[in-house]
Amino acid sequence: MKLYSSNFFNKLKSYVYAYCEINEDNRRIPIYIGKGKGNRCLSHLTNLDQKIDSKSKKILELKNKNKLGIDIIAYNLDDKTSFIVESACIDLMGIENLTNLVKGKGDNVKRTPLDELMNIILDKPVKIQKEHSGVGILINRDYKPNFGDLETFEITRGIWRKNLVTIAGEAKYAYALYHGVVKEIYEIHDWVKAGTQEYFTRKLDPSIKKDRFEFVGKIAPQYLRDKYKGKLIEKNRSYGNSFIKI
Repeated sequence: MKLYSSNFFNKLKSYVYAYCEINEDNRRIPIYIGKGKGNRCLSHLTNLDQKIDSKSKKILELKNKNKLGIDIIAYNLDDKTSFIVESACIDLMGIENLTNLVKGKGDNVKRTPLDELMNIILDKPVKIQKEHSGVGILINRDYKPNFGDLETFEITRGIWRKNLVTIAGEAKYAYALYHGVVKEIYEIHDWVKAGTQEYFTRKLDPSIKKDRFEFVGKIAPQYLRDKYKGKLIEKNRSYGNSFIKI
């Protein structure tokens, strides 16, 4: 740490950095992304043997193996820009692949397919036709941009409180909504007790399965997906509920 002068860090202004694992091929694989000023990027190295969080344990392990690297991703930034760059990097890497606990604070940073972003920016919502009505299930909390079909299905089908299932009622279709955009549509066959079906991409706390429910279903017909998937839709306020009639 003494190798780096304060003059050097002052010249960086605000910056974004990555702690990296250096693998056998000398590839530098990010494990943590942060932002800061001064010698902030070195602060995670202090008192490592006294810390118990997963990030510190990983850093100590790599440091002891001489497999730890610190990279500067961007520098000479203002504070607002550094937040945006940090958030974008975390979103691109996927927070599940890092030791970061939060996604970052960039207001306009949400990794989004181009066609979906156009619908959001231009604020052109489409109305769900009456014959295609169903229940919108808000997956804002759990959805990640790198999710595949199975991950998206498993966070949409369960596990939900009984009062939300009441909102769904006899709905035939479930629309997985991420910030108002339809990520996928499912045809609901039935609602069953949570845990009836196996989950392959989620670890569920057994204690919260009690009095919770999940739906049995499948991907909706292609014509329906062609019509609504990726579109921003018209909907009423959810008032804090994860389910909304659409």
